[in-house]
Amino acid sequence: MNTNDPVKTLLTKAQDANVCMLTTTEADGKLVSRPMAIQQIEDDHTIWFMTRIDNPAVQETAGGQQVNVTIAEKGFWASIAGSATIVQDVERKKAFWSKATEAFFGDFKPEDPEVALLRVNPETAQYWDSPGLPATALQMIKGLTSDKPAHPGETHEVEL
Repeated sequence: MNTNDPVKTLLTKAQDANVCMLTTTEADGKLVSRPMAIQQIEDDHTIWFMTRIDNPAVQETAGGQQVNVTIAEKGFWASIAGSATIVQDVERKKAFWSKATEAFFGDFKPEDPEVALLRVNPETAQYWDSPGLPATALQMIKGLTSDKPAHPGETHEVEL
């Protein structure tokens, strides 16, 4: 994706990826990562997830702790740092509800307090965007056969 707006590129590709790894910090300071489905990324960059209230991520984000959202998707890699909080918004849970979430939550419904929203407020991000395997391979060959380094894609650091 060629765009002059790195933030838009990041957010569009993150939303398209759908699944990411969410890293939180346990009480003893250890980092732990788990796969999460991205429900929505809003225009203000807020990233929404739906989870069970008994998920350890809920306790690890209860006070607005720092988190990291990591995305790896065919030629695109991103690391988004921010803070997270738990939200109980029944209307938003209903809006996010789908057959996939229904399968994950079993007998629970969006109205149940056992279903929670995790809101990530991103602060900074870094991403790498590659034009695809053939173009990357060509750049690698150029890097090996000339005195110029390979440039297999773009990297950006953005403030959110």
